[in-house]
Amino acid sequence: MRFLISFLVFVTTFGSLYSQSPKSGSQFYEEMRNLPIGEREDLIVKEITSGNIPEFLRKFVPVKTVQRDSTGRKHKVTFFVTADYLAVGNDLDYFTIPMSPISAQKIADSMGTSLPTPKVVDIIYEKSKLKLEPFNYIPRGNRNETPDILNDHSRVIQAQIKASGNAPGIFVAGTKKDIVISSKLSDPKRTHHVTIYGWHRLNGVAIQPPTNVHIDIYVDYSHGVRLISNRVIVDGKEYDYRKLLSDPILHTLLNGEKEPLLRTSYLVENPSEKR
Repeated sequence: MRFLISFLVFVTTFGSLYSQSPKSGSQFYEEMRNLPIGEREDLIVKEITSGNIPEFLRKFVPVKTVQRDSTGRKHKVTFFVTADYLAVGNDLDYFTIPMSPISAQKIADSMGTSLPTPKVVDIIYEKSKLKLEPFNYIPRGNRNETPDILNDHSRVIQAQIKASGNAPGIFVAGTKKDIVISSKLSDPKRTHHVTIYGWHRLNGVAIQPPTNVHIDIYVDYSHGVRLISNRVIVDGKEYDYRKLLSDPILHTLLNGEKEPLLRTSYLVENPSEKR
């Protein structure tokens, strides 16, 4: 029941705050484009946690799947995800915004949600209603990290959705690499790095394998944040997503690795307590 209450608080909080006429995606872009990266990240967290997101991101999509636990037993699993990657603005004018894993974790923590594992990203891609071909830019210095390219990529994706005959809010995949959680979060040699995965082509193959080569302040246009509700239903019983990923038997339902996860979040405040 506490998972359901947390989920409802997330939705109702967004609903009440959204009514305060927040800035559009275009206005947000103009405000953030010349800020130092630290101030930019703070602004992203502020806007999203205050409810300045499109209406379609306030509704979670149920994803149903059948998966095996570590003993090979099958289970019916339902988890809940945002239909698209996090954005600032409204349904008519929004900016799908890349961010650091720290900002993503702060937002997830505040909303009773978490980040996906690579296996969850794969399931989302399989179950999505609209699959789009990844759009990429040629690397030129640090151009792909600039706010102008971040915003341009958001507009390209919106154009792709429109060209497909769909409206914003369609359950879409293939447009971004996900910031994910995996055993790489416990890598002792890379304690402050971001792990990314995904960007599936139309043949279902991900361009980006799980990698943690970049430090956790690195952000480029291809990164996206999709939230996963901490409420997961397995065979009709509610579980906490984070505890499920740490369970020696059930973790394989939503985790493609052999061992359960020791950490299920990025370090935000207290490294000894954040799990």
